[in-house]
Amino acid sequence: MTRPSADDRERVISERRASVRVLTLNRPDALNAADLALQRRLLQCWHEVADDADSRAVVLTGAGRAFCAGGDVALIHDAPRRVREELSHIHRELVPLVLTLPVPIVAAVHGPAVGFGAELVALCDLAVMGHDAFLSDPHVRHGLPASPGCQLVWPHLTSRAVAKELLLTGRRVQAKEALRLGLVNRVTAPGEELQVALALAEELAALPAAGVAQVKRAFNAALVEDYMANTEDVGTW
Repeated sequence: MTRPSADDRERVISERRASVRVLTLNRPDALNAADLALQRRLLQCWHEVADDADSRAVVLTGAGRAFCAGGDVALIHDAPRRVREELSHIHRELVPLVLTLPVPIVAAVHGPAVGFGAELVALCDLAVMGHDAFLSDPHVRHGLPASPGCQLVWPHLTSRAVAKELLLTGRRVQAKEALRLGLVNRVTAPGEELQVALALAEELAALPAAGVAQVKRAFNAALVEDYMANTEDVGTW
């Protein structure tokens, strides 16, 4: 995999707030749509978290008006084969890496979390949504399979029937419904998502790290095994 360049590093901002690492998707003019540079940098950030013993929790959020409006559609339709292959390799590595990180990850979601964005929320351990935010995995509407992370995780958070409906229709799930279905943990007033997510992350960071890691491992072990056994080497947007 090509390492992110100096310019690419701005695609995801990583900062430490005491023992909490905050990762901010940073392509606000494009609603944080995930181009190749952003996906490269995000994967690098997850590796940095894995290697940082001082990071006891992570908050994942987005700059500007959105959490993440999905992948860059041009990557699917117009990208050369080598770029599509790199995206597939990144995605194949990213999903199990996030699920096996020993530290808890809290999503702070405002605005749209679509496609790749909805998948990132699903892979997080806890999620806080603003009242005006929504989730959606619309791959089916473009003749594409669902995001592997949503297909993998959503049936474990809500019923299989509901998850199937959401992935077959690609419809929007507003914050209130997402909370009712069990897809997120908190709904806040718009603008308070990051504050609430940070408070949750700080609470988790203060607990014994070994216990937190063991709880997360117990929940995610079967998901990782299922993903590695059944997911094709394809990307998402």
